[in-house]
Amino acid sequence: MITRHLIAIWAVSAIVILTGCAADKETESTSHWKSPLYRNHPLTGVIWKPAAERKATAGEVYAALKKADFVLIGEKHDNTDHHWLQAKLVSELAALGREPALVFEMLTESQQAPLDAHLASHPGDAAGIGAAVGWEKSGWPDWEMYQPIAQQALYNDMPLLAGGLDRDMTKRIAREGPAALGEERATALQLDEPVAKDLHAEMRQVIFNSHCKQLPEPMLDPMLTVTLAKDAVMADRMVQARTPLRVNVAVLIAGAGHARADWGVPMHLARLAPDTRIVTVGLVEVEKDVTDPASYGERFGGWLAFDFIWFTPRVDDTDPCEVFAEQLRQMREKRQKTEDGEGR
Repeated sequence: MITRHLIAIWAVSAIVILTGCAADKETESTSHWKSPLYRNHPLTGVIWKPAAERKATAGEVYAALKKADFVLIGEKHDNTDHHWLQAKLVSELAALGREPALVFEMLTESQQAPLDAHLASHPGDAAGIGAAVGWEKSGWPDWEMYQPIAQQALYNDMPLLAGGLDRDMTKRIAREGPAALGEERATALQLDEPVAKDLHAEMRQVIFNSHCKQLPEPMLDPMLTVTLAKDAVMADRMVQARTPLRVNVAVLIAGAGHARADWGVPMHLARLAPDTRIVTVGLVEVEKDVTDPASYGERFGGWLAFDFIWFTPRVDDTDPCEVFAEQLRQMREKRQKTEDGEGR
């Protein structure tokens, strides 16, 4: 079902995509963005190519997509503008004559069967996917945000694939390590091979920093193990999608941390499918008074680890560290109540 909301999103995306092409910063209207903060920021709408340390055009992004075997589009989950741009890039891939499969981090392996069943009985119905897979229980932002991406995929006959691990499995991996996946699968994903010490230390530090330096020390290694497993599973899903489904490019919709080119999903793609072409696009919110694109690399551990960065307005200015601190407090209280109950 193509809703008025969806049509509006496509229209907005088509206008936004002009950034770096026909439109310039002086003529660009701030009404094209939906996130409320910093629509007039000097970097809003700018595409940045970190390796060349210069602005890029949408045409350059499309040219890279046209040659890619794997495309990863990293988002901030609650930013509507990020999902509009993802939908636009998926649409552009179809316009370029590519035949993609779309892999979602947000959909877990157990949701693949109900997803397939829904699309078999309701072809093209992106709006109904949320209810079909129990999205409201997942903890992700409303399905309405992701619906335009799925609708573009279905409109262009692209397979939709679950790339995420179920919550029970991630908990087991945190406790047991990659062996929780089963020896055969862990070996196939090359998770039985240790990460180089310097890379392990770097990833560990980035995880610590990205959690506001508030994670207890004992949680760091389990979180790193889970991250590696998630990334490897998503990479494998992308690799496996290309042959049996007869698609020539696999696209990942995921959080920006998973899409980073140095040690996110691309690291595993390079091991599982060597000599393939990988393109990463990071969608990044602008920050107040921060106008140097390179400065945004701090949130990724020192540099912008993507082929392209596409800057957007912000959803809000809430301090994420305050939110995380409150979440940790609630977790401690819940654990303490459990321990107290067991002690009675």
